[in-house]
Amino acid sequence: MRIAGIIVNYRTAELTLRVARSLRNEMKALAPSRLYIVDNDSADGSTMLFRQAAAQEGWDDVEILQAPRNGGFGYGINQAVRKAAELRDPPEYFYILNSDAFVDPGSLLRLVSFVDEHPEAGLAGSHIHAPDGSSQVAAFRFPSLWSELESSANFGVLTNLLRKHVVSLPVPESSCEVEWIPGTSMLIRRSTFEKAGLFDEGFFLYFEEIDFCRSARLVGCKAYYVADAPITHIGSVSTGMGDRTRRMPAYWFASRRRYFRKHHGVAYAAACDLARIIGMLVWHFKERLVGRSGETRPHLMRDFITECLAHLGRA
Repeated sequence: MRIAGIIVNYRTAELTLRVARSLRNEMKALAPSRLYIVDNDSADGSTMLFRQAAAQEGWDDVEILQAPRNGGFGYGINQAVRKAAELRDPPEYFYILNSDAFVDPGSLLRLVSFVDEHPEAGLAGSHIHAPDGSSQVAAFRFPSLWSELESSANFGVLTNLLRKHVVSLPVPESSCEVEWIPGTSMLIRRSTFEKAGLFDEGFFLYFEEIDFCRSARLVGCKAYYVADAPITHIGSVSTGMGDRTRRMPAYWFASRRRYFRKHHGVAYAAACDLARIIGMLVWHFKERLVGRSGETRPHLMRDFITECLAHLGRA
């Protein structure tokens, strides 16, 4: 099989169906192919809706998987990867697409063609834009102690001093190697999974794609940003993370902590915590000087410090 598409759904069934129809149409140029829709235990009738649509529209190349629990994004992806790996002719590529993203016409074919032409590429991501056409960040450096300080301080002078450590890269004008790509649109060779393993299911949501890209890089599988393979991304439909009036969810703190401890150790992770706290203090002080509230999300500093203290010294 040439390619297996994977869409993980959680309580966005109608939108997921639209995404599935669009992706299935793009996958026809890469036949033989198969699309997997994984419902992460939405408990809202999503699976039944998908199966009805598949039957009514004659989707013999689509498989609906009902996950036994909501184990997170990486967990949902792994459900489909394991299922596809059991086929007599397993897919050469796996393509992960968010349930709120649409592949622009011809982009998937160009994404596959790019990786075909670059044997060192273990995975590749797309140029991402919003429905209004504005570009979204889609190329990144791995986070570090210095990036924790820079991102939380959000202070121009400090950003200039630490510009080589800023996680979010300017939108590249051409295709290039990057350290990690978002799971919004991610093409992965089967051989990359075989070398690096599946997604770490210890990450519920966020940081799982950073972790996977780092694991892939450690076994020689490079990540690329492909400029001419755009997708349209609505953003944060399942998670609500786009609503900055809401407190940061506990799983974000847990995923961040897991990433730094897994790849850098407990001491470095603690130093990153301190760097972020210092950065937040810089941000608050700067905001107060200019008469603003000094808060990016409700109770963010308090929640972060509470989380750090709760896990202080734990391995």
